[in-house]
Amino acid sequence: MAYLGQISTKEHHGLQLILQLAKTYGTKKSVSLRAIGGRERVSAKYLEQLIVPFRKAKWLQSYRGREGGYRMVKDPKTISLKDVMALMGGDRELVSCLGNKRCLVEKFCPSKKAWQTIQDALQNALESIHLSDLLST
Repeated sequence: MAYLGQISTKEHHGLQLILQLAKTYGTKKSVSLRAIGGRERVSAKYLEQLIVPFRKAKWLQSYRGREGGYRMVKDPKTISLKDVMALMGGDRELVSCLGNKRCLVEKFCPSKKAWQTIQDALQNALESIHLSDLLST
């Protein structure tokens, strides 16, 4: 079964990664990618690729040594799912006519309004859910 607006494996694992790291916010504890990989059942090598956008966005601090790893330095209350999806490259439209591309039948398309309503609801949901909300469940 195909799902409407299905997120990619990269986006899913990126969210799982940042949720594991969000648990370290406000602590002095760092977590290694190997430990996260073991919990999430993905390789540390793959997580090394996924962590790059979060590091560039300065959401994390890295630590070397025996107790090394990563620690969240940005408050999870300020990070929405939309923010995470955008960093993972998932900022996209449900259908191409909602993006910047021009549609040849746009002016008389009966379904565009419905797709726009669905897209807006999805964006609002992604903006309203923060990492801290997911940590408290």
